[in-house]
Amino acid sequence: MTNIPTDLLRTFVTIKDLGGFTSAGELLGRSQPAISLQVKKLEELLNTKIFLRGSSLELTEDGEYLYEAARQMLEINDQIIARVRGDNVSGKVRLGIPNDFELAFLPKALRNLSRVYPNIVVEVDCEISKVILQRYQKGHYDLALAMEYAKEDEDRDARDYRLEGLEWVYKDSRLINGYDDPIPLIAYPQGCVYRSLMEEALQSQQHPFRFMYTSTSLLGIFSAVEEGLGITAMAKSVIPEHLKHAESSRSLPALGRVCIGLYYKERELNIASRHVLDFLRSGLANM
Repeated sequence: MTNIPTDLLRTFVTIKDLGGFTSAGELLGRSQPAISLQVKKLEELLNTKIFLRGSSLELTEDGEYLYEAARQMLEINDQIIARVRGDNVSGKVRLGIPNDFELAFLPKALRNLSRVYPNIVVEVDCEISKVILQRYQKGHYDLALAMEYAKEDEDRDARDYRLEGLEWVYKDSRLINGYDDPIPLIAYPQGCVYRSLMEEALQSQQHPFRFMYTSTSLLGIFSAVEEGLGITAMAKSVIPEHLKHAESSRSLPALGRVCIGLYYKERELNIASRHVLDFLRSGLANM
């Protein structure tokens, strides 16, 4: 039986992910000629070409298949190493995340992380997505999760984002079925995607509304809704079970979808950050 060395597969996947032999070499700590030699060895081992020559690293049909299979093999390899040697990995990771997703999936993701990597410390900062992205650009975080308007074509790794439908959230059904009175809204401050989508949806139908309560606190938002002060909007996966919710009603238009995405700089991730990223990806996929 022929075995494929995982270092050859890791080099190949890294070249594809970073878009170049030189970039892959910098990340893996190897020279460009050494990276080229590893690709040559992999092609000779498999008796095929994996890159179309002179095509800006476009993959052949065999290369496309190998890329997907190699990623799966490396993931299994890394999981085995992590499970057996998890105590040896340590470090501090700075994470920025929207308020509602702190409660939705972060505790479970971090609990799973701590079981495998008990010495990785995650410092979590919660804010609205606009502020999270601003702080991320200034280098405040190693990893960030933020919510934005959904795009028709997301040009990034499918593991790094999730498209989520928005729904109206309320306590009293009378709040969503009135025709004439301005709809009382509860929202985060200006800059919040939820707030903007609520405004745009109601303005498109020329339905009057007013903001009854604004808060930067998720618990504040929940409390205002529970007290019947008004209605709000949230991603479907983060709505508490005890609150009523609907995609639309006689008075309320559909809100559409948002994109919840991970942000990070590939070349700046250390081992601890990469492991945290893997668990966040898993958390996004299983919300």
